[in-house]
Amino acid sequence: MLRALAADFRGRGGTIAEGVRVTGVRAVARRPGQPSVVHTSAGDVLARRVVLATGIPILDRGLYFAKVSASRSYALSFRVPDGSVASDFGMFLSVDAPKRTLRTTPAIPADAAGEGDLLIVGGNGHRVGHHPHPHDLVEDLESWTQAYYPGAERTHVWSAQDYHSANTIPFVGWLPRSLGRVFLATGFDKWGMTNAVAAGLRLAGDLLGGNIPWATTLGTRITRPQSMAAGALVNAEVGADLVTGWAHGLTESGEGAPPPPEGQGEVRRIGGRPVAVCTVGGVTREVSAVCPHLRGIVRWNDQELSWDCPLHASRYQADGTRIEGPTTEDLAAL
Repeated sequence: MLRALAADFRGRGGTIAEGVRVTGVRAVARRPGQPSVVHTSAGDVLARRVVLATGIPILDRGLYFAKVSASRSYALSFRVPDGSVASDFGMFLSVDAPKRTLRTTPAIPADAAGEGDLLIVGGNGHRVGHHPHPHDLVEDLESWTQAYYPGAERTHVWSAQDYHSANTIPFVGWLPRSLGRVFLATGFDKWGMTNAVAAGLRLAGDLLGGNIPWATTLGTRITRPQSMAAGALVNAEVGADLVTGWAHGLTESGEGAPPPPEGQGEVRRIGGRPVAVCTVGGVTREVSAVCPHLRGIVRWNDQELSWDCPLHASRYQADGTRIEGPTTEDLAAL
């Protein structure tokens, strides 16, 4: 599907640049007829319109990082014994906690033995950086599947990061103080196949001067008291995470301590500052534990072997390279 979209885009005269990181956008207020300047790792680019389609906006303008909360959830695929899953199995989502979602999907390509459908099991969502051992959540999903589908054989495991707005309505439209030149879409709340398409239609209408009444409604929201209360609670937790993260990072001395075991990471005080230390693939790495976005202290994710910031869900590889989130920088190398 992505190849088809890319081919169609190029066929219409578009250019795709891979491996280039956008670090900022500047729109000059006193020159409304001039294009915006997009700062990237490969140099500056001029653009009449900019669309931020990055899960959560990488620009702090509008403070959308504080208007949504981020969660991660997990999914596993299984080969199951013949007859244990019907061909018309369907799609199911539990209403109780912990959440479970079930569906089947064709194996691509089907193996030589003719095995076709795979069983997909998902769930166990949690706020980014707020579970001490995400690996346990994946193991829990596998144990649950084995209990109801004996003999199921796991083939793949993956995860996803989703953003939830306080009133569950996505943010779609132009970014504040961008003179109508920078657009965003975020807060799909795990309904990307519908909300993302609706957001795309809304943005296309804005960019091309169209008029879609329902899309205008989507982009117009009233902040109600219960939504404000929910947002205030999330941001109060962010403040608490900031304080406890620094308190831990400055009290756990790591001077002369042995490296963490394989697949594990810890935040230690080394040289008077919090340092993120992990061992992956037999290599121990040390990087700054301070997230460059708003200086939260990262936490180790033992399922995905990454450093996750509990404040606003920026994530980094074991060597500190940025993966996703509102940050545009890597963790500082030591």
